[in-house]
Amino acid sequence: MSEEKFDATEHFSGKLASVYDERIREIIPGYEVMHEIAQHLLEENTKKKATILVAGSGTGHETISYAQSRPKWEIVGFDPSREMIAAAREKINPLEIQNRIKLTQGTIEDISQDNPFDGAASILVMQFLPDNGEKQKYLHEISKRLRVGAKIIIIDLEGIKYSEDYNILISAWKAHQSATRKDKKQIDRDFDHVDKNLEFVPEKRLRELLENAGFSNIHKFYKSLLFGGYMATKKHRKARRS
Repeated sequence: MSEEKFDATEHFSGKLASVYDERIREIIPGYEVMHEIAQHLLEENTKKKATILVAGSGTGHETISYAQSRPKWEIVGFDPSREMIAAAREKINPLEIQNRIKLTQGTIEDISQDNPFDGAASILVMQFLPDNGEKQKYLHEISKRLRVGAKIIIIDLEGIKYSEDYNILISAWKAHQSATRKDKKQIDRDFDHVDKNLEFVPEKRLRELLENAGFSNIHKFYKSLLFGGYMATKKHRKARRS
């Protein structure tokens, strides 16, 4: 009998949505710094009045932070999880920035192409997509919704599973978790999830996927353990399929 296919939408539903903000900061060392660097890059390379697309907007970390930092930015976020969208709206609704943030429960295909975005962020999203055409389609669909010259920020787990580099870095990550978290059974479950359910690719393949989707000037700005961060520029209107 084949293993049941991992469903990211189901994974982020229910209880996990309510504890996500706390859990993700425990699991990923440097989570806040990673986001701060990404935000500064996007801000420094995007005009002051802009519309920004946030893929996998989750509980609202990027949407809120971007809107608070840039008063002339309008943010559009999407996430397939109803519970994550609800958690984000609960945080956003009391804030003065609420009129500049639009959230959609759905996927990139549910976002209109009528008004191209001036920038985009996809943080900890693409690692949930298999490299069987889904990663390429995801980037292609984002590219179609960006203006030529727009920047995209990508942060994901990267590498080749079970390679020497992978084994060294995941061992250090596990050691960090064991030193900073008490629930050892949950730590084991978290790394079992990384091993079985997350489908990340090495840097060379990610660059290829970005280039095929019509992006150029790919700059690596972040590396911590197995996490890599990149900024790229929408180069042309037509993207090649791979």
